[in-house]
Amino acid sequence: MIKLRNYLILLLGSLALGSCSLLGIHFKVHNPKKAGKMPAFSNEVILLGELTPLRSCFDVYYYDLSLDINPDKKTLSGSVEIHAKAINDFDTLQIDLDPNFKITSLTQIGATEELPYSRNERAIFVTLTHKKGELFILKIDYQGKPMIAKKPPWKGGFVWKKDKEKKPWIGVTCETDGASIWWPLKDHTSDEPDSMRTHYTVPKGLTAVANGQLVDSVQHTNTTTFNWFVSYPINTYNVSVYVGDFKPIHDTHRSINGKDIAITHYVLKQNYDKAKTHFQQVHPILDLYEKRFGPYPWQRDGFKLIESPYAGMEHQTAIAYGNKYKNDAGSNTDYIILHEIAHEWWGNSVTAQDLCDVWLQEGFATYAEALYFEENGTTIGYNAHLQFNKLFIKNKYPVVGVCERRWFHYKKSSDAYVKGAWILHTLRQQLQDDAVFFDIIKTFYMDNQYDLVSTQQFIELVNEKSGDDYTWFFDQYLYNNFAPILEYDHNDKGELFYRWTRVNPDFNKLQVTVDGNNGTIIITPDTSIKKVKWPSNNLGIWSYRFQNNILCGFEENKKLTKLYDKK
Repeated sequence: MIKLRNYLILLLGSLALGSCSLLGIHFKVHNPKKAGKMPAFSNEVILLGELTPLRSCFDVYYYDLSLDINPDKKTLSGSVEIHAKAINDFDTLQIDLDPNFKITSLTQIGATEELPYSRNERAIFVTLTHKKGELFILKIDYQGKPMIAKKPPWKGGFVWKKDKEKKPWIGVTCETDGASIWWPLKDHTSDEPDSMRTHYTVPKGLTAVANGQLVDSVQHTNTTTFNWFVSYPINTYNVSVYVGDFKPIHDTHRSINGKDIAITHYVLKQNYDKAKTHFQQVHPILDLYEKRFGPYPWQRDGFKLIESPYAGMEHQTAIAYGNKYKNDAGSNTDYIILHEIAHEWWGNSVTAQDLCDVWLQEGFATYAEALYFEENGTTIGYNAHLQFNKLFIKNKYPVVGVCERRWFHYKKSSDAYVKGAWILHTLRQQLQDDAVFFDIIKTFYMDNQYDLVSTQQFIELVNEKSGDDYTWFFDQYLYNNFAPILEYDHNDKGELFYRWTRVNPDFNKLQVTVDGNNGTIIITPDTSIKKVKWPSNNLGIWSYRFQNNILCGFEENKKLTKLYDKK
């Protein structure tokens, strides 16, 4: 995304270009001539996305992952224990691992024989019998070369780089692709372990940083093993590792509930001094998000930013930071820090149970950015940030995507970010009651902390808290790709004519504010042409302007007056 330092340039351009579109930037809300086409989903995407009986038959409550990382050969070798409970009787189950890796052993702890299995793409079908309620532990030993990330973090894989001192600098991202690109697991977003241990062995002199708490490190002849523990539930694409010549920065944050949160950032040694200053902005960001959403969710496991060889990613308690210690122009805020911290609440703690509902993570985190500017600046800063984001709304695909598919395309799904934020902003305007709006947001978070959620759950909460049915609102904004367009016309009698186009038939409650040179009025359009008489004035002339504070487009249609007269 283009950073805020370009904001003034874009605004000036908007004045000159009007409704023109340039490089994917739209200066007015628009609808493309054709909706985007969904891809033909591959067999692998289907196998990863569907929650079949072979996956729903068991629940994983704990992982123990041990991994040797070889920077010279760019290889991984290790093992994972999968601790699970049978939800139903079964004789076969599915786990997942990229075909790049060879499985050297697959056993059930407590038994001596290797388990038979077959492989199809990443899916591994294991022959194993258990009755409902039984506990079991699978152990998988594996080795191979993980896929290399082509465009991290949006296209996942390992990043093998070297720092300025020519020392290994390594990271991994897998939100879009799933964690099975680098370790064996039940790779479905609906199943989070309650806790997890990781053990990363790296060449001596390097540090391996991961999620949760550092338990200890063990020195060997030529390597060091770093042992980490995650004491909370974690969605598996957030499991991560960073390897580098890191130096820790120790700090503490006082939570809104009075508890101290341990902060330990890990940065390349040559960047220690500037990182120590730059990362102080973490404190006011945490303060605002705690105020709006609730206490920081991972208080036992602490918080850390890790300098990464790619831009950023919201890995739980171990956020990837790669923005070169630069704040956005005209701001004392680094976009990567601001956005990724918001994900500790939206995405990490409250997680969409299927990637089709990823707007509950990305849209909420993007809107959280605007709330930060509102709290620490002015309403102007809040509105400016939202107007900037609006430039990138494409309206080519519905915000809610295709369910039961492991599919989250960083370009085709970009409206989950910016349009998702604008849906929340528009809901706030429609409610016209900030107390109710923020109660909805905070309740949705607190009720679903450490849990999986769906869009329908959020809609039901909005209906409950508002005392009204907002299904019409969400059906329009989430499940259609197109945005509402308000057509309008006027005559010299001070009469304004208007109607909605590109809307569902029941989209007839959204309020639009119109400013005139003799006051302000609020209209509630529907798909039929309506007329309003502007209050008289002594000037003999009148003008009007639609407030640009909701998610819709405005188009003049000089035929409306005549069409209305013919009714």
